[in-house]
Amino acid sequence: MVKKYLKGIIGILLISFSPSFINQVNAKNPLLKNVNSPKLIETKQLVNLINQPSVRIIDLRSSLSDYLKGHIPNAIYLHSENLMIPERGIPVQAPDRIYLERLLGENLGISNNIFVILYSEKANINATLFAWSLDLLGHKKFALINGGWEKWKAENLPISQGLPSYSSKKFFGKLIQEKLAEKRYILSRLQLKNLVIIDSRSPKMYGGEEGDEIRRGHIPGAINIFWETTLEGNEVKVWKKKEDLEKYFSGFDVTRDKEIIVYCQYGKESSHLFFTLKHILNFPNVRLYRGGWIEWSSDIDYPVKIGYEP
Repeated sequence: MVKKYLKGIIGILLISFSPSFINQVNAKNPLLKNVNSPKLIETKQLVNLINQPSVRIIDLRSSLSDYLKGHIPNAIYLHSENLMIPERGIPVQAPDRIYLERLLGENLGISNNIFVILYSEKANINATLFAWSLDLLGHKKFALINGGWEKWKAENLPISQGLPSYSSKKFFGKLIQEKLAEKRYILSRLQLKNLVIIDSRSPKMYGGEEGDEIRRGHIPGAINIFWETTLEGNEVKVWKKKEDLEKYFSGFDVTRDKEIIVYCQYGKESSHLFFTLKHILNFPNVRLYRGGWIEWSSDIDYPVKIGYEP
């Protein structure tokens, strides 16, 4: 009798975590029917997903203390500094594929079949940095919460202090070179007319009035679009409407027929613009320079321009 009971329980567990069962669960939720396209989701769309077996929610806020005080139910905490490692003496560079695969699979319990939902605070720039890392590995099953933590809390949606438990999984990625721009690649293309380089830092950093690096300024030819100008709101910041963003970028001659490279100090702010252009506006050819101004300015053989002109 006991053996039959145990077999029954084991059978239920196997069914619950089988791909076919997960597909059946997903089919009942419209948001999960088409997960092969990174997207922006609203807070209330997430309410019905927090307990889905095929969903992993990642909290990327800057403070672990804030996470422990309360977070979206079932969210796993990850500090964005885990995405910043030194490379040949240059700090806060991008981890390699193997590092990211282990982080996703072993530490976060994310497999290639998992739909990842990301959020942070302060307009989501920690979340967009992780989103770009998923993009780089070819993982298309992810979404960002519009308005992030501030919007979730402002709407009095469920908050938990519980720590979720997930088993380790295997994640296999493939570097998508079209999502990445290296400094040599940029240097070789500076004179091309169909290329737009966007510096997403603050105007004063772009102009060279501020900055902690040895050399200040910007990449010659780069235009300045401060990343936060794509948002609206005060305490709760959300992305502007798609049609407003279209008009805004066209005013800088940033159009779909051009190759676009975004950069900032080390990838965080520019990842926000990357997500905006690639996944909200669906621009076809957008790359991110992950080395950023820290890498570029450290090499004295690479040109720098001071002032507020490209």
